[in-house]
Amino acid sequence: MLSCPHVKPKMPYSRKVLIVKLSALGDILHALPVLTHLRRTAMFLEIHWAVDASFAELPTGHPGGAKVVPIPFKKWKKKVFSTETWKEALDAIRALRRERYDIAVDIQGNVKSGLVTRLSGAPMRIGFDRDSVREAPNLLFTNRKVRLLPEDRHVSRKYLRVASCLFDEPFAPSDLLPNLLVPAIDRDAAVLLVKELLGDAVPRMAVHPGSTWPTKRMSKTFWAGVIRSLRERCPSAGVLLSWGSEEEHREALEIREMTGKGVELLPRLSLMRLAAVYRECGFVMAPDTGPLHLAAAVGAATVSVFRATNGLRNAPEGSSHRFLQAPMECTACLRKKCDRDQMCRDSISSMEAAEIMAELMGA
Repeated sequence: MLSCPHVKPKMPYSRKVLIVKLSALGDILHALPVLTHLRRTAMFLEIHWAVDASFAELPTGHPGGAKVVPIPFKKWKKKVFSTETWKEALDAIRALRRERYDIAVDIQGNVKSGLVTRLSGAPMRIGFDRDSVREAPNLLFTNRKVRLLPEDRHVSRKYLRVASCLFDEPFAPSDLLPNLLVPAIDRDAAVLLVKELLGDAVPRMAVHPGSTWPTKRMSKTFWAGVIRSLRERCPSAGVLLSWGSEEEHREALEIREMTGKGVELLPRLSLMRLAAVYRECGFVMAPDTGPLHLAAAVGAATVSVFRATNGLRNAPEGSSHRFLQAPMECTACLRKKCDRDQMCRDSISSMEAAEIMAELMGA
């Protein structure tokens, strides 16, 4: 197979596979199609997924199912020199080794994921080649390198290209869509919460303004403008503002003050409860951030805004999703700080974003 020149295909003896995709939220959601593909092509596999403990509920939410191997990297990072941290790390390594994996598939491609892949003890360790890997030292930890094809522009296609080499089975368009199932307890709670906050408002939309990168975020004025424009078109619409950090909470409060009636703040929620709220609303707007991809994974229609990152690579795929890319020559620069940040923000119109969402809503 052209894209897998170093991988021996069709390995029916293999039974236990470890997927290594540790973080972050959006990237893990983009990687869920790997489970869809492997379940479609090799139902007999026992699939495990090594993931940062803070995202452990995501792989288990996929209908294909995977045994989660939670690794608390975020916790360890805060106490690198603690005796407890090193003891936990050694215990985690021993636990990995006891599983006796046949194959490890590293779809993250950095040093951290490479270490987990190597320490798994799997004799076959598949990952990206030197032209595609995120951090070059990762190449030391894999022994089968996969070359991406020119059409593998979207990040989910990149992950699937590596995983599809496992049994030399091409992935199908239907494999590309993430599929996250929300537990019934969260669905029921979301129905009650949305009803409590928005009453009988229809349509319902959630907006998540926050992002960890300043160069991904839009201004409070932008989001307030989007909401006002939508509510002018649909006076009966209700809007929920979601947030993660205290800074994002303050920002959401200010946006609500700028927009008035029909706009409410969500409380702090778990990932699955937030996913359930997005599912219940049905429409979500956000920059390139984890909650955007969480919404898409549970079936909400989305409109997203891309500046420092590339929507062609990262935006949710499918007919119910739209994205706006900053129309500057330096767009998708991958810079977290930029002297032209304000100019970049101003290049995207809140009116245009509102019109796209109104079209999706049928308003």
